[in-house]
Amino acid sequence: MKKIGKSLTLVLLLMLIFLPPVSAGNKGELKIARWDDINTFDPGWLTSNDRELTIMRCLYNGLVKYEEGSWDVSPDLAESWEVSEDGKAVVFKLRKGVQFHKNYGEMTAEDVKFSFERIIHPDSSSSEKGNWAQLDHVEVVDKYTVKLVFKDRMAQLFTSTLPSNSGMIVSKKAAEKMGREKFSFNPIGTGPYQLELWEPKKHVKLSAFDGYWGEKPDIKNVTFVPIVEDATCEMALNTKEIDIGRVALINAAVYQKSPKLNLVVKPSLKHWWIGFTVNKAPFDNQKLREACRYAIDVDKVLKAAFFDIAPRANTILPPGLLGHWKDAPAYKVDLKKAKQLLKEGGKPNGFKASLYIWPDEQVKVTAEVIKSDLAKIGVDIDIQIKETGAFNKATTTGEPNMYISYFNTTIDPSYAFSWFFTGEEWNLSKWSNKTFDDLCSKGVIESDPAKRAALYINAQKEMDKDCFAIWLTHGIRVTAAQNNVELGKLYPDGRLAPWGMSFK
Repeated sequence: MKKIGKSLTLVLLLMLIFLPPVSAGNKGELKIARWDDINTFDPGWLTSNDRELTIMRCLYNGLVKYEEGSWDVSPDLAESWEVSEDGKAVVFKLRKGVQFHKNYGEMTAEDVKFSFERIIHPDSSSSEKGNWAQLDHVEVVDKYTVKLVFKDRMAQLFTSTLPSNSGMIVSKKAAEKMGREKFSFNPIGTGPYQLELWEPKKHVKLSAFDGYWGEKPDIKNVTFVPIVEDATCEMALNTKEIDIGRVALINAAVYQKSPKLNLVVKPSLKHWWIGFTVNKAPFDNQKLREACRYAIDVDKVLKAAFFDIAPRANTILPPGLLGHWKDAPAYKVDLKKAKQLLKEGGKPNGFKASLYIWPDEQVKVTAEVIKSDLAKIGVDIDIQIKETGAFNKATTTGEPNMYISYFNTTIDPSYAFSWFFTGEEWNLSKWSNKTFDDLCSKGVIESDPAKRAALYINAQKEMDKDCFAIWLTHGIRVTAAQNNVELGKLYPDGRLAPWGMSFK
């Protein structure tokens, strides 16, 4: 019966993929699936790259940007810049005549100053503070000239901070008039699209900004639709209810043969991990964390949840990034050693622990593998599934004993490490290591690439030594698009650039 059930499921999937579509897309509107709804449109308070970053890139510009299709950095709102000899100041010349959405006027140096200083303000709750840690203040030289003044050199300024959401420019007039909370859902930027409508849990609707200073997008309307389940997203693709979405990894090979869809597979800039909350029992005991590390079979997780498509990660930085620790240990299952560590940790008969996850099929499968593996050494795992917002709140406040998570990163190593500093809100494990903090602090001001790499490798050794995380994979990104969609230039990690897309 099990084999018959699987065969029938495959037949139904093939029928959906190869039969004519039920409905046709509106060529004036591009519909893109997101895995969940947004929490904010404010680039200084981003909560998830996957949910929010592509939308923000449609709404805002920065002083510089990543060139579409690459990680090369080029001018955006700034026409040019000059870096001081000591690297502690940068003067930017701004484009003239750039307009904000919805009649909020011209973008000037005052807006740049406001956008960055609101993040570093002592009373700010911005999650981007760490990315601007070296910024002292911003000076308005004149209407179209702005000077960034730093406490020390900022090695990641042009590779990570400025081209990402933390470098996006908001309207000072709009943000001050509305207040931060209201502005979070009524964004005013200078980007190619402006917000038309957000209906929570239903869609985010954007329309092309007629006053956009750059090249106008071909597609007038872009709608982002939150679709949590992979199967639901696949169905929406098959019936042409959406133009761009994702497919489950297990079905990727089948969809590659579809005449209706274009499938693009890219390596992802993520780090998936299993985390321990280390500031409370039971995982304030390192021996117990190490016991779990020797009991959990990472290769089995990758086979069950990622179908052996996503390669294993043994450390936080993916290959190719400056500071990647290629010799990081790949821990193998050793139940005898795990049980000995339990004994040394004072729990020879095991213990109970909670494991928090959000409603995602890959994560659910990962959690079940963890539960099964840890049961072999007497550790009883209680899996608790939380809606995404509740999951974020619980993990940032240190509520669970264990959790599964992933963060996106940028091409500069400093970004990946910034969330693990002592006291950082998004340091989900509540881990604190002064040596790590010092190494990473030196890394952001070190201009020599070889010396920077050595600092970050040593920082990874501290992470490994303290065992607050079991690294899983850097992941891959699978994008499926209708054949009538011209995807344009995707970023190297598979992120979309909707303003460069068109219909064939």
